[in-house]
Amino acid sequence: MRLPISVKLLSPLLVAFLSLWTFGTLGFGYFARKNLEQTAHKEIEDRATLLQQDLKQKQELLYLKARWVSEDRNVIRAVAAGDRPLLLRTMLPIQASLKLDLIRIVDTNGELLVSSQQGALTQAILEDTAINRAARAGLSLSGILLAEKGAVPSLVGLISIKSSTQILAGLVVGGAIDDALLQQIRGNTSMHLVAFQGDRITASTLQLNRARPWQAPQPESLPKVAKIAGENYLIKTIGLPGFDRATLKIAVLKSVIQTEQAEQKLWFVVGGFGLLGSFLVTGVTLWGFRITQSLGRRIQSLTQATQQLAQGDLTTRIPVNNQDEVGILAQSFNVMAQELTNRDRQLSQQMQQLESTLKELHRTQSQMVQSEKMSALGQMVAGVAHEINNPVSFIHGNITYVNQYTQELLRLLNSYQQHYPNPPQSLQTELDDVDLNFLSEDLTKVLHSMQVGSDRIREIVISLRNFARLDQAELKFVNLHEGIDNTLMIVQHRIKATAQHPTIEIVKQYGDLPQVECYAGQLNQVFMNLLVNAIDALEESNRGRSFDQIATNPNTICITTSRTEPNQVQIVFADNGAGIPENVRSRLFDPFFTTKPVGKGTGLGLSISYQIIAEKHGGKLWCDTAPNCGTKFIIELPISGNHQVH
Repeated sequence: MRLPISVKLLSPLLVAFLSLWTFGTLGFGYFARKNLEQTAHKEIEDRATLLQQDLKQKQELLYLKARWVSEDRNVIRAVAAGDRPLLLRTMLPIQASLKLDLIRIVDTNGELLVSSQQGALTQAILEDTAINRAARAGLSLSGILLAEKGAVPSLVGLISIKSSTQILAGLVVGGAIDDALLQQIRGNTSMHLVAFQGDRITASTLQLNRARPWQAPQPESLPKVAKIAGENYLIKTIGLPGFDRATLKIAVLKSVIQTEQAEQKLWFVVGGFGLLGSFLVTGVTLWGFRITQSLGRRIQSLTQATQQLAQGDLTTRIPVNNQDEVGILAQSFNVMAQELTNRDRQLSQQMQQLESTLKELHRTQSQMVQSEKMSALGQMVAGVAHEINNPVSFIHGNITYVNQYTQELLRLLNSYQQHYPNPPQSLQTELDDVDLNFLSEDLTKVLHSMQVGSDRIREIVISLRNFARLDQAELKFVNLHEGIDNTLMIVQHRIKATAQHPTIEIVKQYGDLPQVECYAGQLNQVFMNLLVNAIDALEESNRGRSFDQIATNPNTICITTSRTEPNQVQIVFADNGAGIPENVRSRLFDPFFTTKPVGKGTGLGLSISYQIIAEKHGGKLWCDTAPNCGTKFIIELPISGNHQVH
């Protein structure tokens, strides 16, 4: 370990003190100068690292924007239709709102559907062979897209535009790496940035003659000092590979004026120390020791803080107790660290806001689609019920008269037989052929069957009309048992026996419930979701079981209703299926979560049901289940008075 210079100066050999003092002073000056240079080199290297991180964050932000655009329903519809004017009208407002300099759509055949370049990229001829190929393939990536003849390059993000069944096209979005972007990255620091491709400058925060060839150190080399625009700068270059094997380089420039001034002052102090050493032996020695120790601690503190900042600790700050060169450097460091902290916080907030907006958009769109489906179902069911009701009512109303007329005709015929017991032979033959006794008996049975059938059709029509109240928005007092029975009538085709399984037994344990104030149509939707989920669960548990095995242990859905409190009722839907695992149970009511195969479930049924019960009716909906023990869904509803409208 190198001893402090002050210790070396405190030698017992006072006779040789002047020479030792001079040597020690020069050594101190050299050490301090090297520390200043190393600190400057470390600072510019750290700044280059932070620049790469900043560009990476901007690439991630571009990718999020591309993802948001690719999932926009209007964009997907326009791409699927192949309507270029519609697609252009759709994309231009999006490009303006997201502040994108480049937006491009390439279909799977490599044909360019839309290409819009704005701002600094308006006249740029981009080297886009590789990126078009990647977009055509539907790849998701980000990087640097260079331009021909040293024009402004671009940060780009790629993602595919998909329909529900296939990849439609590739989307490319980008932002220019121009003077404004470099100035934004530079902020208020003393650093400058110059972007160049080959020997041509593409963007800069300095006023430079861009017609002259630009020479800078290679990215792998150490920082070097060069004279630029009449001023000496310390330069560190980073390389950003583009898509077509070309490289965009950005030089980070730090003025060395302050460092040179600090070195001049340092050597002036060293010379003064040398002169004073001739007169102030002991005093100057002690004073030099203190200065060396203080300066070493400050430089060490600055070096450690720079290393912590380079490792990502943006909370690092350096106490500033003096206004000398190191103090000014520490102040600049603190300002740069604060700006980086603010910028990092802003980027994080923007990314979180975009992600939150995207999730909310997905949820809202899906709920709207589901609501439209249920409304359409209600309208269709109401229409079918109305169309069936008219002819059925006509048939049902006339069966009574037909039965009455038939009985009268049969009585009249019987009277004829009593008054004319011996009809002519031809009439007797015809009576024997017709079998009048069988005809009279069977005709009564047929009329009775027709009466039973028409009654059944009327019950189905009434159930359809009651279930069709999905689009009624007002609160009403309704009979919950009637809503459950109507819903059971709708899913009757899945309950009855098939070649794969016997009839699913429906056990109704209805309590004495009053009429409940609710949105009847929306509650019917909840009952439908829970019953369909129970039937799906039973069908899933039947896999690998034969018809006889299922008949031995039959599938059962038990529906229990009760009044649990003066103003509260409870409805329980319980099945004897395989139950739900613990890791799935915690996510049952999450939007878009489903364990069903693709195309069978959307993951919205339970989420919407929970929203209807909790938000619309001020009630509760929860699940009680365990593996191999069946599943219960319990609904608690207020009888009246606690509803919220959303």
